[in-house]
Amino acid sequence: MPTMANLTVFKADGTTSIVYDALNASGGESSPAIWRQDTGAAAGLPVGLRATFRVVSKWNGSKTARQLRFQYAYPYAVQDSTTTLYSSTDRVVFDGIITVPQGIPSTAINEGCAQVLNLLATTLVKASAQAGYAPT
Repeated sequence: MPTMANLTVFKADGTTSIVYDALNASGGESSPAIWRQDTGAAAGLPVGLRATFRVVSKWNGSKTARQLRFQYAYPYAVQDSTTTLYSSTDRVVFDGIITVPQGIPSTAINEGCAQVLNLLATTLVKASAQAGYAPT
């Protein structure tokens, strides 16, 4: 099993790094690992309005595959110039499930996982997500 750690990713500009701080390691089956973007967040931004990433794993019903569920939430937070209080009117949410059959070789699992996660990181898929439309 992987060990919990902070996650560092690039921001939209493709060169600036941003850190998602490890908040909670998974406590086991069906218990989420949770990260939050605390490092570099605005000083007064409440923790409830910061971006979060969650990963939880469990067996499927027949125990023939592991399922990895993830959710990312990026709130749109704005600060009132008069009161200096922050509020959020909406958020970008990304949910996904990866099902990994346990009856296939680890080389096939590794390749399939690597390819799909790299596909999600491609410029075209990022552009589709940012526009809210599939490529035409």
